[in-house]
Amino acid sequence: MSQTDVKVPAPRDAADARGSVPPAKAPAPRLYALDALRVVAALSVLIFHFTGVDAATRANWGVNPKELFPWLFPVTSYGSYGVQLFFIISGFVICLSAWDRTPGQFVRARFLRLFPAYWFSVVVAVLVWRGLPDGARKAPSVSESLTNLTMFQVPLSARHLVGAYWTLWVELTFYLIFLVVLWKGLDYIRVSVFCWLWLLSSVLVQQDDVPLLGIFAQPLNTALFVSGIAMYLMYRFGPDLKLWGLLGASWLVMQSDLVQHADHLRHDEGMDRDPYVALALVTVFYLLVLAVALHKLDRIGWKWLATAGALVYPLYLLHEELGWAMIRTLYGHLGAWATLGVTTASLLVLSWLVHRFVEKPSQRWLRSALEKESRRRAADAGS
Repeated sequence: MSQTDVKVPAPRDAADARGSVPPAKAPAPRLYALDALRVVAALSVLIFHFTGVDAATRANWGVNPKELFPWLFPVTSYGSYGVQLFFIISGFVICLSAWDRTPGQFVRARFLRLFPAYWFSVVVAVLVWRGLPDGARKAPSVSESLTNLTMFQVPLSARHLVGAYWTLWVELTFYLIFLVVLWKGLDYIRVSVFCWLWLLSSVLVQQDDVPLLGIFAQPLNTALFVSGIAMYLMYRFGPDLKLWGLLGASWLVMQSDLVQHADHLRHDEGMDRDPYVALALVTVFYLLVLAVALHKLDRIGWKWLATAGALVYPLYLLHEELGWAMIRTLYGHLGAWATLGVTTASLLVLSWLVHRFVEKPSQRWLRSALEKESRRRAADAGS
């Protein structure tokens, strides 16, 4: 869910990348359509958490949200699938941003994007857990809170301070895997082969109990990331049969795991969502990102989408625990709809403040400090 520039570097000549294929199309200077889709994904997850999941929200509203929002609940209960849209976009954008970069440049860029806002959100989450508890859940321990600063709480078996943090670990594993192909440099053939091998591994590993491989090759998430990468290759080099085949294969793997997972949630967790409605929704997400890849949405150029897109990552990090605390505080005074509106608006304003006064200044400072260290090491090595 990380905030990512969607400015596209000038492509290399496609003939250099894959032989006799026609040259790559000149990309748009910024993909505002992807900003719009990221906003849709973030808001859908937010509204899901606040109105679409009865188990968690009953403790915060004091009543099942089905009763508070009877016509909204059947729609927003599917809002969690905004995460799948995030993963498709992530495959597209991470491939885009890593092209023509060294592994070191890629790691530094990802670090600067992910951690400043994340660290701030961890501090906010600790304050909410300690200062505005819900009375039903035990607060994470001091050790668990400190472990969350690493973003490696999953392998370290620590509890997430914010439930939405689970997706960040999925993103991190994607970055670690992508470093393998980035190490030798990105081109059409190398990235395509990587995608096929990773997708195939995600299917075959399910037949064996290999925990480490399972972490890095979950079929649903892998298929979503691979789909995004395939669509980026279409965007950069133009579609061909090999890329259509890769995209089709990744969709088939995705639909299998998505339907199985939705069936599990329906029958074992009591979430009344139709698996095939979920599949149709995620397929629409595929089509929307594909429209970007095929240059069908290049005309979208509303400047405000860049600002809105910049708020997505802080909003995603902050909305869950802080939003629930606001709901618990305001609901008795304002009622359901007013509380929902005030909470959402407040979180949007806070996200802008975090982006403007926390994220951007800290990124500038860290970037400057890292560059100074690099220059000093280069000077020491040359002396």
